[in-house]
Amino acid sequence: MARQSGELVQWNDERGFGFIAADDGERRFVHISDIGRIATRPRVGDRVSFTLGRGSDGRLAAKDVKIAGANPLNVEARRRGAPTPTAPSIGGRGVGAGSIVALALADYLLGRVPVWLPIAYLVLGAVSIAVYWFDKRAAETDRWRVTEKSLHLIDAIGGIAGGLVAQQLLRHKTSKQSFIVVTMLIAVVHVAVLASLGLGWWTFAEVLA
Repeated sequence: MARQSGELVQWNDERGFGFIAADDGERRFVHISDIGRIATRPRVGDRVSFTLGRGSDGRLAAKDVKIAGANPLNVEARRRGAPTPTAPSIGGRGVGAGSIVALALADYLLGRVPVWLPIAYLVLGAVSIAVYWFDKRAAETDRWRVTEKSLHLIDAIGGIAGGLVAQQLLRHKTSKQSFIVVTMLIAVVHVAVLASLGLGWWTFAEVLA
């Protein structure tokens, strides 16, 4: 498909999406995941080239977006003599999510917790994935969003395994440092509590007290 050109006229860096005013007069939605990795964040006024494709909502959107004059991330990193930054890998988040579920199951098999606890982690994890998916779709279509506090709350009450998986699989909420820090703190607390229960340092009743 032939490439088109235009200008980035709107960009929400926190949500990771914006709109391109194409040279043919059309306005096209663009998501951060469809922009080639560059050393700087997209900015309003950037000249871009792109192809047309279908977004998650089925509407035409800009795909394979290239920003004119922007340095590819790996080139800029080599020029500065620095290692190429990379996003957290799916392996890291997957290991974290798997560890939480495995610890909950091990605690049950050791008789430390009731059977509903590992089940709750699985169910709430599925709920968390669904909420993250809803929020990503809302971001792409500029609709009502789920607040960050709500996402953190679902993760904190037991959906953290699903939250970790959803963040990476959906490529959602993986660029805002403050959100990542809170998510990691929630995950560490859950791992620490479950490990302590398994080692017999605390009883389940003491944790609930």
